[in-house]
Amino acid sequence: MCFSANASFVGAAVVTGAGVACLAMVRERREIPFAALPLLFGIHQLLEGVTWLELDGRGDAVLNGWGTQAWVMFAWALLPAYVPWASWLLEDDPKRKRLMLPLMILGFLLGVFMITQAVQPEIQVSVVNGNLNYVLGLPFPGWVLGLPYVLTTCLTPSISTRRWIQVFGIGNFIAMSLAGIIEYKDYSSIWCTLAAFLSLIIVVHFVTHGRRRRSGDYVRPDPGGGLQPAVG
Repeated sequence: MCFSANASFVGAAVVTGAGVACLAMVRERREIPFAALPLLFGIHQLLEGVTWLELDGRGDAVLNGWGTQAWVMFAWALLPAYVPWASWLLEDDPKRKRLMLPLMILGFLLGVFMITQAVQPEIQVSVVNGNLNYVLGLPFPGWVLGLPYVLTTCLTPSISTRRWIQVFGIGNFIAMSLAGIIEYKDYSSIWCTLAAFLSLIIVVHFVTHGRRRRSGDYVRPDPGGGLQPAVG
């Protein structure tokens, strides 16, 4: 979490627990990537807690190395590729899947580019105004990545026909906006903190979906044009 080591570890425990609960509710293999998101966010928060300990809260300390690179790899390389893919896997409507496809490709391309940036030795993190500030050393201003990042991580789940996946996408966009308003320099850390707790929405999705599945009132589009009972 962006505020302190203790807050990061508490957040990691809560979100990781949510991830374990989500995975326990999985009934189809295609549900696993989306269900694993809270667990991944929990690990990410744990990694940030370790970063806080290493920096020891000192404003004059600068940290780099594998831990910083791994944090950036998750936030800027994995998420824009992973979220569209996980959302696409869960979508039953062929039209929505076609709309998601170019966003999924965009996310993959952005992820590949950011992998090359995440391994650069120039990446570093320091404490700024009580938050963690990650510096990527990009060859252009960071806001250039903003539009494709929003499209892949926010718009893709918002296109879903599943209500709580839509809420996750919209909430993600709101979290990004709030992070920018709160503090631009610490944007990445603040947003990932908000996004980690947004991943609790995924628990609601699986709880709600499980109830509808057990009651038999959930239907999904049939590729032939009609409706068929859902099994996932």
